[in-house]
Amino acid sequence: MIVKKRTIPIKILKNNALLRRLPNNSSKIPEIMSDLAKRMAGYRGEQALDFHLSKLPEKDYHIFHGLRLTNGIYFFQIDTLILTTRYALILEIKNYAGVLYFDPVCNQLIQTNPAGEEKGYANPIEQANQQLQELKKWVNKRNIPLPIEFLVVISKPSTIIKTTPNYTRILQRVKHVQYLNSEIEKINQSYKELIDTKEIKRISHQLNKEHQPETFDVLNYYKIPFNEVKTGVICPSCHSLSMKRQYATWYCQTCKIANRDAHYQAVIDLFLLNNDQPVSNHEIRQFLGLASRTTSLKILLSLNLPHTGTGKGRRYLPPPRYQDIPHIDIQLY
Repeated sequence: MIVKKRTIPIKILKNNALLRRLPNNSSKIPEIMSDLAKRMAGYRGEQALDFHLSKLPEKDYHIFHGLRLTNGIYFFQIDTLILTTRYALILEIKNYAGVLYFDPVCNQLIQTNPAGEEKGYANPIEQANQQLQELKKWVNKRNIPLPIEFLVVISKPSTIIKTTPNYTRILQRVKHVQYLNSEIEKINQSYKELIDTKEIKRISHQLNKEHQPETFDVLNYYKIPFNEVKTGVICPSCHSLSMKRQYATWYCQTCKIANRDAHYQAVIDLFLLNNDQPVSNHEIRQFLGLASRTTSLKILLSLNLPHTGTGKGRRYLPPPRYQDIPHIDIQLY
């Protein structure tokens, strides 16, 4: 069963929001586009895993996607964690095409992509092993008697995996995604049951409770001042910043369409670009380009956002999950 769903990573959502609202001549766009392409490749690789995991018996496997925990000082994040009554399994997912050479001497992964270009990456086997060590500390601290395994999963079946002849053993932890379920079955046969279903539910609850969502101050990361961000309501049809509010509806002055809910995306963009900080009615009103405090208040109330304070001191908080807000554009560039 899926205990923690896979969601679009916050960095992708924030990159998208920033690209929507930067001037077309911004010098930062190529860097943001490059970062977004890498993050999207990783996310699509993780999505490729879901089909295979859906074939596992639900009652036997508790699955967590994008789990982020801490042992007190540093955070560690796991692409996918599978929890069973016998063991826990960490899956480190890579969406690389072409040829992958695992260099045991330099402890590095070298990719030769389909265009013939070579790129070097941190060794994902080492990355997954570090996650294993951190998770081992986490479970030991809570007296959870589960052994931990890890696999590096290559999401593209056409990717060729290589290493030197004397070090083929290092690839025992690396599997193409189509062989994942058979590998899980092999691991099952190596362990006996150590906890019951009641205990696994308790551990699952604790993992969910201690998960800490990733943060990402996108404007600070790219050194972009907030006053460079374009404000206003973007037309969901032609994507121009020319929508005006008239009689509870937004009208696009470019393509002439009408949309009652076009403000939803603008409000979410403000939260994403404002580092998920609380905002006031006044800040919302300025960002949407509204003159009426009452109108912006009605818009905020329609979103049913969590809030603190009362009256002019009220501050509105971002939703727990941005994807749960209706009518927002999560189209990925």
